[in-house]
Amino acid sequence: MFMSVPEVTKIIEDSILQRAILHVRYQRVKDSEIVDRKMAPFDIGTTNPKTYEQNKDNIYMFCFNHRDEKLNVVKPRVHPIKIDRVVEIKKTAEHFDENELADIHMQNTGYDYRTCRFALLPDRDWFSPK
Repeated sequence: MFMSVPEVTKIIEDSILQRAILHVRYQRVKDSEIVDRKMAPFDIGTTNPKTYEQNKDNIYMFCFNHRDEKLNVVKPRVHPIKIDRVVEIKKTAEHFDENELADIHMQNTGYDYRTCRFALLPDRDWFSPK
């Protein structure tokens, strides 16, 4: 039912480099529901040694159709999904601008991804002036 971790990792790597938006179907941990999301990949795992073990299997992706459960409104942001819970992942023809998504995430959460070091593909040219 689930895709292999190496297969998902490869798609995430390629999508980060190409800034490709993905259609992702995955099983949520909290309730085992299978959901479909439009997402842009940011990272896999973490560079923070304090949280490495608990986050090493997370894919961090900007979710365009993320819902704030308390307010029941669409509130796009980066959030984690477990890499071993991906059922299907496909590239779309759309592309993203990491600066625009970081702005939206910061507006919706108060956290700025521009200060992060990335675990996957740490030498990417994200957040540099264009």
